Amino acid sequence: MMTPLLSLTLAAAAPQALPTMPQNLSEVPVIEGWQGRKVSPKWSENVHTLYRKASCSGAVNYEGSQLLELDVLFLLDGQGRPLKIAPVNVRCPEVETFVSKRILGTLKGSFPKSGTDEPVWMRSQVRFLWSDAS
Repeated sequence: MMTPLLSLTLAAAAPQALPTMPQNLSEVPVIEGWQGRKVSPKWSENVHTLYRKASCSGAVNYEGSQLLELDVLFLLDGQGRPLKIAPVNVRCPEVETFVSKRILGTLKGSFPKSGTDEPVWMRSQVRFLWSDAS
């Protein structure tokens, strides 16, 4: 026989498996007006240093400088808290780690609240621009 406390505990929602990361970015809603798009260029020198030291690839020539644009997926709970951050086209683990930590450290309160009980994937982009000129 179950005690009332045990039955309430068992009746509570069991931790649900998190949704799998989407494979098709076009199906993931964009976070409109996310401040990370405005803030991320300030991290360009840090990203440039990591990028150069690790011999990474992916940056393109842009008006005499190097431009690195990264798509980022965010798994957000209903209160807008990030459960997972997944840079998807980085090709550079050092930059991926830096970007994820910087977002968690400085932008974790910048995501929209959905108010839903289920976590949702959303996406945005961060951009970095630097010059290789000495």
